Amino acid sequence: MPVNRLCRLLAACVLWGLATLVQATVPVRVGGDPHYPPHHYLGVDGEAAGFDMAVLRGIANQQGLELSFEFGEWGRTLDRLERGELDVVPMFISADREQRFLFSKPFLRRSHLLFGRGGEWIDDPSQLAGRRVAVQFGGMAWEWLINERVDAELHPVNEESLVLAEVARGDADFALLPADIGQYAIAMQGLEGVEPVSAPWLERDYAFGINPARPDLVARLDAGLAHLEAQGEIQALRSRWLEPKAGRDDASWSSWWLLPAVPVLLAGLVYLVAGRRAARGRVGRRPA
Repeated sequence: MPVNRLCRLLAACVLWGLATLVQATVPVRVGGDPHYPPHHYLGVDGEAAGFDMAVLRGIANQQGLELSFEFGEWGRTLDRLERGELDVVPMFISADREQRFLFSKPFLRRSHLLFGRGGEWIDDPSQLAGRRVAVQFGGMAWEWLINERVDAELHPVNEESLVLAEVARGDADFALLPADIGQYAIAMQGLEGVEPVSAPWLERDYAFGINPARPDLVARLDAGLAHLEAQGEIQALRSRWLEPKAGRDDASWSSWWLLPAVPVLLAGLVYLVAGRRAARGRVGRRPA
């Protein structure tokens, strides 16, 4: 073999080895929605939690991956993944998303439900024409209603966990969101009178969306998923996270929906304390 060709071959091998080493040591940047329990969310301690994150951590342990978490507003999270600013985000698979991201093998099959009040049953999306429908901005329901050209008045909400509150307040006639997220929100937020008003819609595979520039992660996530499945660990995680028992004692999980209300509660407390101090000042003053 000519010396020049041998040198080029050795240089290529060195570069490939360095690239592999860098990818193995650089943390995998994980994105998600901070308010999407029980699948993924930020707990009261600020740590990433939920079923998706438990599965991903299991894969990371098996594959020797280091994870870093950068949760944020959902639409922006998807844009960051497409630009390569994130590496992995759990999500529903759709035709549109397959044009933007790579995907691992699915590890769940999930569906959506329409929720409303008053017992009006909806058999077909065409019945939503002219009606106010709350959805998460950038979410699967938002994407589907637009692609299907459903003539509804969409009310976008940034946090899917708060979509049903639009119906409870009367600001929307219906809300379309994943069935499990809706049922958990009703139970945890005490949304009386809000109930499913359709059969399951939008049944889709659920998987890890992957940075298009990191095809190496597809094989590693798939290998990790296969290992966890073979060991029965994914089923155990499903039982723990997706089939919660009554009286669940996971404070991080059960307090997730209070987080958006914290600033309001603090402001009210400050106002109350200030009002009491002012009242004591008036009582303590003697008439001139």
